[in-house]
Amino acid sequence: MNKISTSKRVITQKRSSMSGIVLTFPILPSKVEAWRRFCQELSGFRRKPYESSRKRLGITCERMAIVETPYGSTAVTTLEAPNIDQALGQIVASNLSFDVWYRERLQKLHGINLAGYEKFSHPIPLPQNQELLFEWSLNSSNPKKSTGTSQDRDR
Repeated sequence: MNKISTSKRVITQKRSSMSGIVLTFPILPSKVEAWRRFCQELSGFRRKPYESSRKRLGITCERMAIVETPYGSTAVTTLEAPNIDQALGQIVASNLSFDVWYRERLQKLHGINLAGYEKFSHPIPLPQNQELLFEWSLNSSNPKKSTGTSQDRDR
């Protein structure tokens, strides 16, 4: 539980144990179709090793999208995990065949070497001097359970 002080009251809130990150990497100009095929492979014949990898890493959700910008195509990947730092660190450091293949594909498609992101393999504590300005979360105890009446939902 964290306490947030305001000028008139103290609010106590329960923190969700889920963390996430949005990664954006430009796709190399001649690699857009290859990136699309990479996504198809993850949902196709590489689905089982992909799911095994993500379960082992503790990743609970991954979304991959493409955004066309005036500067070219960009991949936008959203990852969620109870400990995103640990998951990213394991993606960077793992020697398991799927994880090595995944990193190699990212290097070919984006021109980046994830070995440069070694800092993710060591958890970094959040700064204590941060100022929380806005936060929203769905009822984390049961996200499918509605908190309003049917009349509220129909409005």
